[in-house]
Amino acid sequence: MENKKQDISQKVSGIEKISYVLANLGNIPIQALIGSYLLIFYTNVCGLNPAACATLFLVARILDGINDPLVGFCIDHVPNTKMGHFRPTLMVGTILCSANFALLWFGPMMATSGKLVIAYISYLLIGVLFPVMDISLNSMLPVMTADMKERNALSSIKGVAYTLGYVGFTMLAPIILGETSNADGYVKLIVIAIVIIMAFSILGAFGMKERVLPQSGKRYGLKDLIHIITRKPVGVTFLMNLCYMVGTNIVNAANVYFYSYVLGDLKMLSIVSMLPLIPSIAMMTMIGPLIARFGKKKLYCIGLVGFGIMPLLRLVNVTNIPILLAATFLGGCANGLITPIMYGIQADNTDYVELVTGQRTEGAIASLSSFVTKCGMGIGGAIPGYILAAVGFDQTLTTQPAGVNSAIVLCVIVIPSILYFIGAAVFAKCYPLTKEKLEEQNAVLEKQRAKG
Repeated sequence: MENKKQDISQKVSGIEKISYVLANLGNIPIQALIGSYLLIFYTNVCGLNPAACATLFLVARILDGINDPLVGFCIDHVPNTKMGHFRPTLMVGTILCSANFALLWFGPMMATSGKLVIAYISYLLIGVLFPVMDISLNSMLPVMTADMKERNALSSIKGVAYTLGYVGFTMLAPIILGETSNADGYVKLIVIAIVIIMAFSILGAFGMKERVLPQSGKRYGLKDLIHIITRKPVGVTFLMNLCYMVGTNIVNAANVYFYSYVLGDLKMLSIVSMLPLIPSIAMMTMIGPLIARFGKKKLYCIGLVGFGIMPLLRLVNVTNIPILLAATFLGGCANGLITPIMYGIQADNTDYVELVTGQRTEGAIASLSSFVTKCGMGIGGAIPGYILAAVGFDQTLTTQPAGVNSAIVLCVIVIPSILYFIGAAVFAKCYPLTKEKLEEQNAVLEKQRAKG
């Protein structure tokens, strides 16, 4: 592409922001359903052993360690088009990922034999195809605008959209499903999910615009990839997000078991899923001024610590509904800090690499976000699977032994809280881009981009 001066001052229009919301909403059903329902679907509907499922999740994540950076590299090196660089790959990835998402569920359910083989093939494929969609979407924030106020606004919008979409979808899913062994309920749920994925993602891709353009001669090579993703801000962010995503996905995978067997009411999950909504959105609407005053690093650490403390309140009495509701509501405040800031930090890391190397690496940086997401889904889903298998979970029983219920509580509360505290400690101690350093970084890059 020819080198030309970039329009970095142009504001993001309202239509673009709506399109950005749609694209992010289209990404949610894949992560939400795989993280929360795939394990119990494989055990209760397909009859697979939970330990075998856990091994599947881990094997797939090991392969993703090689796959995701390569997908990010390929996306960064796809030729630019009239539609931009990342929007075409977002649309192609959406179509391919949606087809494979259907196979992931319907393949093992409909097969009369070889269910685990089909599960392996489709789950490994989702590890290849979902990054094409996810990395392209996560690469959009740093290229839609270089204006930091606009980026903070987009981060807040992304956080609100993700929270609303995730809460809304997790609230409706148990109602559509009915109960965890209902095959017909899963069919309805997956069909609805695929319609949302396709319609929202493609409409969203059409409505966005890419402004921060790659400069000629600034493409990185494959040999540079390891140096890019091991830069200190990028590496520290990876470790912190890994702790957060693994903890969150342990909760997601074990929550369905908790509400089904410990509380004995899966539909209560719908009610509880609504509680974080108001405090999360309230915090997100204030995120811009809070970042301007305290910086992203401090706020993110506060959010992680709060996210770890709130679930521990439930240990007073794990079946007490008022305590559950209060802890969940307060946890929404912490989520309101974590979700939007996470995306802003990724954009800051992309700018850091550009400042140090002179190369735009949206796909490479976003590939780590995709990798962390899938690691969280894989490892977070595997841990409850192994623990449940070890304590003798039996899907044919409507009431589980006390030891199984204790293991479920361990997965829902204790292990995730420990991981959140570790992530906060790593980020607070090691992340180098403080509020002051970000201001210096942005000033330098603004001058460089203005020169074209």
